[in-house]
Amino acid sequence: MHTRSTTARIAATVLFALATTAAGVLPATALTAEPTAASGTSATSAASAESAASASAGYHLALSTDPASPDFTDRTVDVGGVLTRDDGTPVADAPVSVGEGVLFETWNPWGDPIDPVERESRGLGTVRTDENGRFTLPDVTADRWDSTPSPFLTPLHEVEFWASYDPPEDPTDQDIVFGDTLVNTPSVSSGITYRVNRTKVRAGDTLTVTGKVIFPEGHGPVAGTRVLLRGNWENEYNAQTTADADGNFTVSLKVQDYYQDFAVFSAPNDYFISKAGQDLPVVNVTR
Repeated sequence: MHTRSTTARIAATVLFALATTAAGVLPATALTAEPTAASGTSATSAASAESAASASAGYHLALSTDPASPDFTDRTVDVGGVLTRDDGTPVADAPVSVGEGVLFETWNPWGDPIDPVERESRGLGTVRTDENGRFTLPDVTADRWDSTPSPFLTPLHEVEFWASYDPPEDPTDQDIVFGDTLVNTPSVSSGITYRVNRTKVRAGDTLTVTGKVIFPEGHGPVAGTRVLLRGNWENEYNAQTTADADGNFTVSLKVQDYYQDFAVFSAPNDYFISKAGQDLPVVNVTR
């Protein structure tokens, strides 16, 4: 089940703040403070940063896909782009690294200031630009590539592609130029039905939910679709099972005294099929 303690959430918040600072989002005082006399090391770092900024500012990397969006039956796209200097001059025979990420919503019922997006990412390799600064990576699958179920349960139905180029002007990685594009993957709706063995529960009771996961005709198979049962709002789920070849499922959990928010939902293995869920009419009457 997916849950975090208060300590873990505080740690995640601190890490997010540190990562934000590292990414260059500084406090207002840092943005307005006058420079002070620097040591030799600081002066060297400043010069290096200035050189990197100058090199990065001298290039532009644009990325796109063809088609702009895949469909359920054809999920491949050609990923391409163009690398130029800021004056429009193409950069020929340059190595450009390309990658892909499938996006999911972060489980965060507490509203912590963390990245709202989880990613399954992979590198697609390195291509070289032609004499016009253009490059193409054909027939890339805009979809999950891993046959095992994702640890993330809420697809955003978006795939991002990114590319990077490291100019030779600076030997560090501070001058890397980036480009990215986002592809929407159209999702197919699914459904879920349920029946509960009781609508009033107490701590120690077993709540059993039976039902059926429903995919539109021609969009199966439904067999193996995960079905998850939640009793506590802080947990993404508290019990799980999988649907059979007809979509039928049975899932149970032992009720705890603090369970109050009961729900059942599916997590299709196919990224192009939307999850379906239902709040359950179950009340915990533990005193």
